[in-house]
Amino acid sequence: MSQARRDAFRVLLELESGPALLESSLARNLEKASPRERAFATSLIFAVLRNLSYLDHLLAAHLDRPPHKLDLPVLTVLRLGAAEAALMSTPAHAVVSAAVDLAKATPARRGQKLINAVLRRVVKGWQDTAMPGADANPVERLALTYSHPDWLVTELLAQHPEEVVEAWLRANQDQPPLTLRVNPARTSREDLATVMSEHAAQVEPHPLTPEGLMLRRAKVPAAQLPGFESGLFSIQDAAAQAMSHLLGVAPGMAVADICAGAGGKTGHLAALLRGQGKLLAVDPSPARVRALRENLGRLGVQWVSVKQADALGLKGMDQSFDRVLVDAPCSGLGVCGRRPDVRWRRTPDDPARLAGLQLELGAKAAELLKPGGAMLYVTCTVTRVENQEVVAGLLARSPGLRLEWPQDLAPELKACIGDDGYFRTMPHRDDADAFFAARLVKE
Repeated sequence: MSQARRDAFRVLLELESGPALLESSLARNLEKASPRERAFATSLIFAVLRNLSYLDHLLAAHLDRPPHKLDLPVLTVLRLGAAEAALMSTPAHAVVSAAVDLAKATPARRGQKLINAVLRRVVKGWQDTAMPGADANPVERLALTYSHPDWLVTELLAQHPEEVVEAWLRANQDQPPLTLRVNPARTSREDLATVMSEHAAQVEPHPLTPEGLMLRRAKVPAAQLPGFESGLFSIQDAAAQAMSHLLGVAPGMAVADICAGAGGKTGHLAALLRGQGKLLAVDPSPARVRALRENLGRLGVQWVSVKQADALGLKGMDQSFDRVLVDAPCSGLGVCGRRPDVRWRRTPDDPARLAGLQLELGAKAAELLKPGGAMLYVTCTVTRVENQEVVAGLLARSPGLRLEWPQDLAPELKACIGDDGYFRTMPHRDDADAFFAARLVKE
């Protein structure tokens, strides 16, 4: 598995030293790997990213300087070795020799002696490394035990009881299920479940949406599952699927998705409209628009109007739509279980920086609504400044808006609406990413 370790090293080094995204780095570096090597490299990468603070804590106990003072290639090899020692089933003697061999084959070669010495101590003593006790400061205890940034834990504790935050963080340490959204124009959830039963350890319907299908421990990458290329399903988290139902669309409506991205929610809205009505999908990125067109084509949806544009610059469309979806650009902290790199990529300043754009997009959506129409403000994050504070700003800026949910909302979705009137999903409770939503109706 020496090649798998080198692949894991390259991915982690890319993520730490530049703007690379996890998905693109995995695709680029593991493209030529065998299935067995790809699986091992991926497990190493996710073990390090999900446990970064904990691994650095283990290493710090056996170093004469803070881990972040080390050369990054050396630290990356040490993190991989510590992950194999403390989190995986690699024998102790193999951990050290594999790490030294990895160092020889990478820019960490000058740190071989240090790597050898530190990991010898780690494999013998990691279980005895002191951790914060139950009486420790909650932020310190939770942030280190579950490897999330202190500032994010502080934000969560300001909103939820400690036991809820701990359950949320713990859930982020596990591999979430792979969730598919059935394309009802081409198959049923029951038929797709039968097909998928051979390709995952467990297949079950997701309770949040009628199209959702959960695969636990899928045996192949999602895009290699049978039926993907022929458009039988899309890969979409259940919380993301819920958004189209929360908006409350029906055939014949005029609908706009003004932050469409690669089109996951656009495709779902199209399915709910059943080809009857108008659907406009807007995104400013040429690459995302290409992906949006490809995804819609794979699903057999040809009638959607796709526009490459900044939604804030849309002209001549005021009061044109019955429904508008605002899947706002956000800090993405609600998906840091599925994408653990996000928790380390974000800074405490990011939410406030994004909130201004989110407010402008929400205000634009309100302008596009017909009287009596509804918009859904959506994020996949958990910060107050990006969620309820943006909605409060929208309500203050547009007095004609009011918070209101569809009367026929499914009980499973109603259960996610809190006492403050906002919709939230949580990974430990819902087997889904952490999403926030507010549905605002225009008088």
